[in-house]
Amino acid sequence: MIFTGCLKTPFGYLKIEADEESLLAVEIIESAVSERNNDITSEARRQLKEYFAGKRRDFDLPLRYETTPFRKKIYDALRTVPYGSTVSYRDLTYMAGNRRGFQATGQAMHHNKLMIVVPCHRVINSDGSIGGYGGHLEIKKYLLNMESGREIW
Repeated sequence: MIFTGCLKTPFGYLKIEADEESLLAVEIIESAVSERNNDITSEARRQLKEYFAGKRRDFDLPLRYETTPFRKKIYDALRTVPYGSTVSYRDLTYMAGNRRGFQATGQAMHHNKLMIVVPCHRVINSDGSIGGYGGHLEIKKYLLNMESGREIW
């Protein structure tokens, strides 16, 4: 069974999905959805509220990635990038134990179903430019600015 929570954020709504054991998705949606919460969706909503209030820098939630082994390594490496920091696609690929596959790393970011919790917004281009964010560049800028405490783009 899939449980669903919803959170209003400074840039719209997040849909939070979980099963009985793990958080499955945190994704941007256009409007609120009906909720059927469990302990995991409720805890994820509480931790995300703390994050947006500036009171949380890391998430402590059981996660399940429904993805390839390569992407799982990328997501695990990404979770080690500290709050307020950024990393390039190349460096993230290296952190995951690979020496090539930078484009595949970019695709992993595009397909990340656990935004913010698995902080793909912290990945930028090697030249320091912001890069992509699944069509939501203003949200990426918002998150990076919020975490750094200053206007950076």
